[in-house]
Amino acid sequence: MSKKLFAAYALFAALFFCAACAYAAASPEPSEKTIKRELKIGRKGSQEVEKQYPRVLDPSTEAKLAMIAAKLTPHLQRDLEYSVRIIEMKQPNAFSLPGGITYFTTGMLDFLKSEDEIAAVMCHEFIHADRAHGIVQAKRNNALSLLTIAGLIAAAQAGGKSGAGIAAMSSGLQTALMNSYSIDLEKEADAMGIDVLRKAGYNPAAMLTMMERMKLEKLKRAQYQLGIYQTHPEEDERVEAAMKYLRDNGIEIERKDVVCSLKVTLEEDSGSVRLLVDGEPILEAPAGGEAKRLFSELAERLDGALELELAPYDVKVAAAEGGSVLMIRREKILSERDLLPGMPALSELRDRINDALNRARRGNMVTDYFQ
Repeated sequence: MSKKLFAAYALFAALFFCAACAYAAASPEPSEKTIKRELKIGRKGSQEVEKQYPRVLDPSTEAKLAMIAAKLTPHLQRDLEYSVRIIEMKQPNAFSLPGGITYFTTGMLDFLKSEDEIAAVMCHEFIHADRAHGIVQAKRNNALSLLTIAGLIAAAQAGGKSGAGIAAMSSGLQTALMNSYSIDLEKEADAMGIDVLRKAGYNPAAMLTMMERMKLEKLKRAQYQLGIYQTHPEEDERVEAAMKYLRDNGIEIERKDVVCSLKVTLEEDSGSVRLLVDGEPILEAPAGGEAKRLFSELAERLDGALELELAPYDVKVAAAEGGSVLMIRREKILSERDLLPGMPALSELRDRINDALNRARRGNMVTDYFQ
């Protein structure tokens, strides 16, 4: 997180910490009594964020984000001012303010691969606001006294953009803010986010895929501070917890469509027809009515059967009446008797399909697809 964004985020958080102390005896469950104060702090916080990082006004993208938010908010518990804004920053980051205002950086929008992943990040942040996690965390961080916070705010205001205020603010609040939510609150936002995704019609595996890919980015660029994991720590533990939550609730993990992978397409020219997976041909035959019909049927079957979670033994050639048959799990893909002249044997096609699966999985080698 850059110094400018940190300073803005620190200022609204410090104000929020002050307000939260007034509710030290409140129940951990979200309370309607605090909404007015949360909304006020969130609005103030958004002003400070946008002083440092002006909003990106992109009507098309904002309309898309608003559409996604409209699907998610009916499944939240409290009626807050949920909205999503965009700020210019290359780092992939997202964070919410008390009251529901949520920010996506341009880097985050570039990083996410599908509407499902956008929805996953968005509802995670909305739930932080919905569950009043800021109040909960502020009560836990009671080592920061009101006097200390007041002094830091005054120093920041006096320092302005000269850097003195930023330095004073950073020195006192860095520990609290760089790990702003405890891991139990993060995991609660992930788990409740999975439930909201399901209810809203999104693929809940998106909560997992974006975290898995962020882990890979962090390994690839160790010196690059990924914003989302400065404010969202313990990624390994969160991934494992999300995986367990999905499994414990009987939710099948299907990543393919969420990460836009294993796309099956047909390509035809005057001489031949080809079947491709993610743009790589796996089967070709001379053009003609019979070949086009067979390849179209095969493409439909493969599109329905291919998943990133397939193990090598899930793609097999089995004995059947009238000859062998290519199977993916329990789905029949192609019979030996349906092969056209010049097409490879079923065993060769099986190997090509497994090669396509391996290529697709190379996009994130730290993910264990077979857990």
